[in-house]
Amino acid sequence: MFDYTHYVPLLRWKRGERGALKGLEPTDKASMTPLLELLPEYIRPRRAKGSDPAADDLSAQGQPAANNTFFVTWHDPRENAFRVGVPSGWRVGGGTARGASIDVRFVVRAESPDGTIRVFIDDPDLLPRQVPDQMMLRAGLREGQIMRGGLAGPVLLSRYLTGEQFGRQYIAGRLCPNAQVTAASPLIADSQELNARIRPITARAGIAAETHIGEVYFGCGSAVGYTFANTLWFTLAGSGGPLMWVVSQLDSVVVSDPAQATFGAYVLNTMMETFAKNPEWEARQARLAKDVTGANAQMQQAMAQSIAQHGQRQASAASAGGFNHPNNVRLPTNLRDKWAREDVSRQKFSDATLGSRWMHTPSWENVRVDNSHQYWWMDHNKNVVAGPADGGPPPGSQGQYTPLQNGWQR
Repeated sequence: MFDYTHYVPLLRWKRGERGALKGLEPTDKASMTPLLELLPEYIRPRRAKGSDPAADDLSAQGQPAANNTFFVTWHDPRENAFRVGVPSGWRVGGGTARGASIDVRFVVRAESPDGTIRVFIDDPDLLPRQVPDQMMLRAGLREGQIMRGGLAGPVLLSRYLTGEQFGRQYIAGRLCPNAQVTAASPLIADSQELNARIRPITARAGIAAETHIGEVYFGCGSAVGYTFANTLWFTLAGSGGPLMWVVSQLDSVVVSDPAQATFGAYVLNTMMETFAKNPEWEARQARLAKDVTGANAQMQQAMAQSIAQHGQRQASAASAGGFNHPNNVRLPTNLRDKWAREDVSRQKFSDATLGSRWMHTPSWENVRVDNSHQYWWMDHNKNVVAGPADGGPPPGSQGQYTPLQNGWQR
């Protein structure tokens, strides 16, 4: 049985996936075990003796990529604290919300042009929380009351809830009072991975902390929805002091047309993947919060990177299925600047385990493609199509196709 440090990717044994696995370093191979899913549409009949091997790929040449959704950059209009990728043409609002000088939430509300898909990133009304102790109870304070919490502003008295538990509570209280939960679970592997990242940081700061990530699927009348929640409790290590906790990540999508549920989930996960804070804003906020040791900033960065990787895995998996949507998958280059500084191996990880990779046009526009083909092109209508194995343009292109280059560009 593997533990949370061992990765088990689900692969469909496409040519690009085979090549990516072959190119992995021995240390990477030792920490992962691919699970192969051989679907009928990917199993080709045996080639006739003497036939041209290149003919195997002819049927796919010139075919469009499975996913066709443009994304544009949306900047926080209040403090320029963050940016995020959102589908082109959607209605978007929100920005930085402050409950106090150091209680900051990054809120985004996005809605499709026809109103069928609504995405909710964070909530401006969420307060830091404290688990009531016996002294508070003797003083007449009860769960559900709000008290002043010093620099952090108001604090809600509440027992600790895991991500799954809070997700259930939030859906009923804010998204759909009559919601019917259809599935819910803790994301144990994601929680263990994130706790492993933050444990050295909190230990150096003398803090005990633990995070619990969960997800909830629900129905709301004829609509369907999904909520991803991460809660974090913390206290001074060995002090017996108050147990504080926060909702560090809260992302939801509600889709009125269930036929678009998969696309709605893809949009949500891509927004989670592309969310990035402004480093200059982070530096100002650290001074404001008097984060002398940098522990809070480091913990926030670790959690943000973990959530981004979760969103990337989910979005890449969903993208492989296709959505029949009338746009193209394209991500603004500047959203990936911070990733370049934080994790230079992310592209290799994506190539090998997610079945997708990033490519770019000569004008440095980035687009997500799958690993089924080595060469991809863009036509004059900005549709991304697969090219033949010899690197030439798709059949019948007549000079109207632009080659895409591997990797992403700033």
